[in-house]
Amino acid sequence: MLSFEETEDQRLLRDALSSIASNFPDSYWRDHDERAEFPQEYFETLASNGWFNLNVPTELGGTGLGLVETSISIHELSRRCGMSAGDIIMAICVFAIQTIKTFAQDPVKERLLPELGAGKHVMSFCLTEPEAGVNTLDIQTSAVEEGDGYLINGQKIWITLAHKATLLNVVARTTPKNKATKRTEGLSLFLVEKSKLKQGQIRTKKIEDISMRALGSNEVFFEDVFVPKENILGTIDKGWDLLPILLNAERISTASMSVGLGELVLQKAVEYAKNRQVFSRPIGSNQAIQFPLARSKADLEASWAVTQKAAWEFDQGLDCAVSANVAAFMGARSAFYTADRAIQTYGGLGYAKSSDIERHWRDSRLFRTGPVPEEMVLNFLGQKVLHLPRSY
Repeated sequence: MLSFEETEDQRLLRDALSSIASNFPDSYWRDHDERAEFPQEYFETLASNGWFNLNVPTELGGTGLGLVETSISIHELSRRCGMSAGDIIMAICVFAIQTIKTFAQDPVKERLLPELGAGKHVMSFCLTEPEAGVNTLDIQTSAVEEGDGYLINGQKIWITLAHKATLLNVVARTTPKNKATKRTEGLSLFLVEKSKLKQGQIRTKKIEDISMRALGSNEVFFEDVFVPKENILGTIDKGWDLLPILLNAERISTASMSVGLGELVLQKAVEYAKNRQVFSRPIGSNQAIQFPLARSKADLEASWAVTQKAAWEFDQGLDCAVSANVAAFMGARSAFYTADRAIQTYGGLGYAKSSDIERHWRDSRLFRTGPVPEEMVLNFLGQKVLHLPRSY
């Protein structure tokens, strides 16, 4: 049964992560953001303390926990350090481990899951393309059968951590769109292992962006990249059936990051409002400052509740599409509103890099645009939940 009260084990999990986060202060993340440099020390600390084993099955040496605990971990790290800290858990535990344990063939699971749990890999999810955008059925990256595998050719864009990734989950078209029996058929998912690449080339080009700069976004080019059939995820031509599972887990994870970040900047804004004196009184005593911060608290509480509901539904094998989309939508909006009000509370100091508020404000804007734009969430809710005519 769904409970909104965390268990003792979940509270201990938070305490342990909070202890790790305390070793990585604002200055660490500010520096890595400014230099657009991967936080290697933080990654290695999580790995050495077993945090990437969260959802690895127990029979393969993991803890065997679900998305509820993964979501709590993402949330806790994000509210202590910011979104980049939480996103690394998503990259390993959701994009990599959740994907492989759900869709990969047994020999691949048995080989890669313990390595992922030990922090030996970084994985990127290669879905978005320059011309297709959110219309996944229009992707043009192709995978053509050759011998005992497939040759992948094409381009992806806005792929987080692709320059660091040793594993890539690539969505490609295995049957041309005009030859597919149904519009939703013809897509397949492939696990590309860079260390085992025997043919072809993968090139990455970093994009100069403004959000989560420590992780980095990339263009990725696949040129005759050979993938053996054992690395097919799921069934050939049936990738569309797998994507909702991956994307729902991603949306729950981004919601967890957003709410965590919102709580971080709210805490900073509240402390500043208590201590900043103007006209011989704390600025937090003014309703113009206090009420927006109180609204932020309400928004974040509601967002976290629906995120917990979505994670619980996911772990129970229930349809969590509505909850996951609502969580992503509400979480992103709540985080951005809170970060924006934090800047207003800080005044001019909010624009100073040393305050870290401007960095969190930049990060908070991301999930209103991607990986799913809020307009597409509203399209989904309007059509699938309210049963209104298709609007796009």
